[in-house]
Amino acid sequence: MSWRGCLLILTCVLPLAAWGEAPPDADGGVPVPVPGVDVEADGPAAQQTVVTASRTAERLGETPVATEVITRADILLSGARNAAELLAAHPGLEVVHSFSGATLQIQGLGSEYVLVLVDGERVAGRVAGGVDLSRLSLEDVEQVEIVKGPSSALYGSDAVAGVVNLITRRARRPLGAELRASYGSLSRLELDGTGEARGDGWGVRLSGGLQRADAYDLDPADVGTTGSSIEGFDVSAKGDLRTGGGALEGSASFARRTQRGVDLGVAGAIFDRASRDDSVSARLAPSWTLGSGATLRADAAYAWFDRRYLRDQRRSSALDTVEDTRDQQGRLGAQLDARPHARHVMVAGAELLGEWLSSDRLETGRGRRARGSVYAQDSWTVATGPGLVLVPSARVDTDTQFGSVVTPRLALRVDPLSWLTLRGGYGFGYRAPGFQELLLDFENPSVGYAVRGNPDLRPERSRSVTLSGELRPASTSLLWVGAFHHTLRDMIGVSLQEGGEQSLFTYVNVARATLRGGELGVRQGLPGRISAELAYTLTDGRSESTGLSLEGQARHRLTAQVSWRHRESGVEAWARGALVGPRPFYPDANGDGVVEPYDARPYVTVDARVGWRLREQLQLFVMGTNLADAGNPTDLPIPPRTFQAGLSARL
Repeated sequence: MSWRGCLLILTCVLPLAAWGEAPPDADGGVPVPVPGVDVEADGPAAQQTVVTASRTAERLGETPVATEVITRADILLSGARNAAELLAAHPGLEVVHSFSGATLQIQGLGSEYVLVLVDGERVAGRVAGGVDLSRLSLEDVEQVEIVKGPSSALYGSDAVAGVVNLITRRARRPLGAELRASYGSLSRLELDGTGEARGDGWGVRLSGGLQRADAYDLDPADVGTTGSSIEGFDVSAKGDLRTGGGALEGSASFARRTQRGVDLGVAGAIFDRASRDDSVSARLAPSWTLGSGATLRADAAYAWFDRRYLRDQRRSSALDTVEDTRDQQGRLGAQLDARPHARHVMVAGAELLGEWLSSDRLETGRGRRARGSVYAQDSWTVATGPGLVLVPSARVDTDTQFGSVVTPRLALRVDPLSWLTLRGGYGFGYRAPGFQELLLDFENPSVGYAVRGNPDLRPERSRSVTLSGELRPASTSLLWVGAFHHTLRDMIGVSLQEGGEQSLFTYVNVARATLRGGELGVRQGLPGRISAELAYTLTDGRSESTGLSLEGQARHRLTAQVSWRHRESGVEAWARGALVGPRPFYPDANGDGVVEPYDARPYVTVDARVGWRLREQLQLFVMGTNLADAGNPTDLPIPPRTFQAGLSARL
């Protein structure tokens, strides 16, 4: 499609939209809690600051690109301990559990198409294409920002389906500390602590956590384990220094997580498995205030992920393996935020990203590449009367392996009425093949297969349309509707090259795939400080070459959530659930090259939490996860029903 064709589509299609500003409070109910808005906090939701949609600070109620936000208050109310638990039942998202951990799907697209950030920096250590969200602790996260739809125009590769950005907390109090401890099923123990100090023009915040849990098995008939045991800890520090002409922010973190489990191989072989993941990240970001309200920001960031993986065959050493993988990323960037005119807010930047991967599983042992990029965006207020904002943006990436690619996007926001907001967008996206897809050389004789990379792979390209609309018929009501359509070409898939005693799989560029669907939801504030939400998501994804639905993708998904707070007694309760429809799978159980398709049964998940605030600084809580006890070892390896109790204190 030509550039003129892209612009014609955008100007002819009236966009519909997503989340927006929260209405004011009203008698007889509570303000509807837009994701990320603390209903106890002062000020409307529209005043909340977000940064992910445009890579610059803007108010949630004014952003032309739909942004969903989960605040610190929402995180505490949910009791979620990591990003996977927090996002598990969020509308339009799906957390998938597998051997590689808990990864995220957005709008039917897999984890390899979702870009996960912490403070705007890419999270290193993708396994099987995705970031394991369960290793991202929430003890020091201020809010989580979610942008669904094509975001490659600002973020480049991997942001085809959207972006999830975890914003960490900064020091706010002159001197303070928080402690949290809990214990529950599977001998799960969690200890978290934070401390902070704030002075004139400076702030420092320190945090740390300790976690452990036993392994679990959804098939007690064998000696294998479905989920691994976990032991880990993390520490982090964040500081800022502000002067009259600028500011300097810096952060650093270290985390270690060890997992152990038992695997079953062919011919009755039993393997004790262990992995140790170490991750380090550091970031330094100076900024300068220029004339006319412009700001120049620079970033220097480094991320390091190291995994050691061991498999020890019981009563034999023939199939023992020890593998080391080290993933490193370095980024240098600069960005100018300017307002050259009252109707224009512009962002322009450049960055250089370097990636290095060394692994025993790679044919050459290591992979290296660099990517230089420039990007720009203009939020143009075309008309203030109906509230019409047009947002063109584009990015050019030049990769040392794949050459140059241009990813434009055009977004539009319309506010025809005070209670109606419409948004839409059309954009290009791309995903560069990962080192494992290019260079993998892995054999698993215990199961009888091998996987080879393909250095001739081409980047995946996409074109996406997102439309949505938000209605606020009353101060305690919010309704939203949305639709999306993704077209992918040169999609990377796995192909069986030959059968026999050992099946050989390799990565190939397959024909196009299309995904389309939509969301429909309502959020209502009720008397007694009760808020309720119900949302339905439809996802229809299929390969154009085979006509088959995409594997593991449910067509129907229903989510619900309700929360209640009784200010006088200090009791607060929260519950959520998800009903997920049948999911298609195409396994080749006997390795003969012929799949045996089946549909996994629908399932229901339910989580709940009750907290009792004894005083302003102390709260007791109890929570239950997966209360319906969904899960099976074949196609739904999620943790079983668990309970946990604990306390949190603020000093």
